Amino acid sequence: MNKRKIMIVLIGMLLLVAVAGCGKKEASVVKDNTLIYASESEFNGLNPILEETNVDALLFRGLFRFDENNEPKTDIAESYSISDDQLTYTFKLREDVQFHDGEPLTAEDVIFTIESVLDDKNASFLKSDFIEVESLIKIDDYKFELKLKRPFTPILDKLTLPILPKHAFDGVDMRTAEFNSHPIGAGPYQFDRWDRGNSLTLKAYEQFHGTKPSIEKVIFKFIPDSNVRALQLASGEVDIALLDPVQVGELEKRNHLEIYNVDTADYRGILFNMQNDLWQDVRVRQAFSFAIDRARIVKGILKGYGEEAFSPLQKHAFHNENIEMYSYDVEHAEQLLNEAGWEKSNDGFRYKDGRKLSFTITAPASDAVRVNMANYVAEGFKSIGADVDVAALDWSAITIEETDAFMIGWGSPYDADHHTYSLFHSSESSLTGFGYNYGNYSNEQVDVLLEKGRLSMDEDERKASYMTFQEELADDPAFAFIAYVNAVYGIHGNIEGVKERTLGHHGSGFLWNVEEWKWNDR
Repeated sequence: MNKRKIMIVLIGMLLLVAVAGCGKKEASVVKDNTLIYASESEFNGLNPILEETNVDALLFRGLFRFDENNEPKTDIAESYSISDDQLTYTFKLREDVQFHDGEPLTAEDVIFTIESVLDDKNASFLKSDFIEVESLIKIDDYKFELKLKRPFTPILDKLTLPILPKHAFDGVDMRTAEFNSHPIGAGPYQFDRWDRGNSLTLKAYEQFHGTKPSIEKVIFKFIPDSNVRALQLASGEVDIALLDPVQVGELEKRNHLEIYNVDTADYRGILFNMQNDLWQDVRVRQAFSFAIDRARIVKGILKGYGEEAFSPLQKHAFHNENIEMYSYDVEHAEQLLNEAGWEKSNDGFRYKDGRKLSFTITAPASDAVRVNMANYVAEGFKSIGADVDVAALDWSAITIEETDAFMIGWGSPYDADHHTYSLFHSSESSLTGFGYNYGNYSNEQVDVLLEKGRLSMDEDERKASYMTFQEELADDPAFAFIAYVNAVYGIHGNIEGVKERTLGHHGSGFLWNVEEWKWNDR
């Protein structure tokens, strides 16, 4: 029996012991009015324009907020109007919104937040969301005007942007501000304390302008090991955790837990780093895309909790079913490598100009699913003559843009512009911008189509642009798409009020209405 099988058996035995030791009696225990969330990782900071975290929805609010259908609805904005030329938006803010320090949230705070995103010295990952903003003009304390350079369809989606308090940044550099570790927002929960390396505690904000939270405290307990998260969920040490597929079978037997199998727009794939000249030949990228047995990955690694992936917009209304889906075809993959000049040697591997066909796939060690996928495809790539290693590293040791290839996780349930422009437009590469194009992918046609998609105000024109974008991306792949992964959460059965919606990457968004949750045993 190999080490991996031994580990699976041991984990299963530990979970069974936990199951046996905690039955109906545990489920009937009255819980403290606290929710403990097993967080997969710790954050660098809590400034939402510098880093996206699963805490943002609790601490902050924006002019708009996504509802259960992932549509933007007014939140801090009480009302708005749009000029006939689609360039000028006038917003009236609610006058009852306060930051957690008691200061009122005004038009100046909204203007400050957007201007901070656009300020290059802050290096905000959100800059591309607001590059069409021409000007921001305060009309009065609770009214302002936003003028665009060109009509920009996704602007209301972008205005779910969390609002920062201007007064908290007077005279300080945003990237080093104390705010980043002691944030002040206007959300249903406020910062309480951060025990670095262990946990973050939030407490209910009694002056919240929306639904007042029922649960008094939410604790994010940092547990990078997925097996430890599962064990602590089984024992009752945590109340909610995102599960690996292999853990679901044992945990769904727990009588005090409820399992949520939630659809997502969350895909996994292999990012080709164009800085490595191996990937400059599109035939090589296509060959590796054909050499992945996606069906076996969905069935084996994901245990059926997902589906094969072939496009970043597969879960969107604009998805294109008529693109190259790279069905598993080793023979075709080998043909492409032959055409690219990579010849098979007697040792079973391919060579070109004395160079061996080899590279390393990097994956975060804390994400068992991504590591398992990387190991599986690396082994499978031997069939086409490639010598591929896997580096499972701690996030602190990973710089994605310096890897040969990276096991990525992306996807968005919102407007088609989200997680397309910032991932695939050449201006968003690590060499030129602050976006998420870590592989430095560049395709002029893709750039044009993404720009047309975000700037057209006609729904049919937008759809046509994104349909063609998917065709071009499939022909000239930036990623080898592998699978969409369902978000399977285990949560204490005595919690009620959870509202499901299609989630984003890494299961983000499950806590979107946590202020409506409550313990039903209190």
